[in-house]
Amino acid sequence: TGALAQRGEVARRREERERRAEQVRRLGDDLLLQQELDRALGDLRTDLNSAMRPDLSELASGFLRDLSSGRYTDLELDEDYVATIIDEGEAKPVISGGEEDLANLALRLAISQMIAERAGQPLSLLILDEVFGSLDEERRASVVGLLRGLADKFPQVILITHIESVRDGFDRVIRLSYDVEQRVARAVTESRDAA
Repeated sequence: TGALAQRGEVARRREERERRAEQVRRLGDDLLLQQELDRALGDLRTDLNSAMRPDLSELASGFLRDLSSGRYTDLELDEDYVATIIDEGEAKPVISGGEEDLANLALRLAISQMIAERAGQPLSLLILDEVFGSLDEERRASVVGLLRGLADKFPQVILITHIESVRDGFDRVIRLSYDVEQRVARAVTESRDAA
């Protein structure tokens, strides 16, 4: 009786070991599949980035030319999409805050335009928050002019800024204020000839 019980226990353990070996084999197959998918998706991402980066650089360069009134003609993106301004054929190693703002704005506009083009229809809305940062008056005027010129690509541009001098360049100004005592925010549309 003892021998039969032990034989039954051995058979049960053998079945358990075979079941676990099958489970390990399936998990190994799943792991190989996951690793292959990860490699394939990584290759796809690399290929897409390599294909898009030159197009994005070209679009951003056009915007940078317009924004800098032709002073800078090229913006290059490295593999990590870090923007570099090219000045007279040489990478500009040190850029000011205003130049960095211009490069970032050019890149944002280029990405927005690329998305619109790939979608097959224009984006109806572009929202930009505090893009004037450290720009001087001349560059601010260039940005306002460029944004007005983008009406065919972005029919509605909403610009959020604290810079008073740019408001005359836009069709509509909505001033937001917050009443601390009443704890209420107010939006007031200003006429273009308001001081």
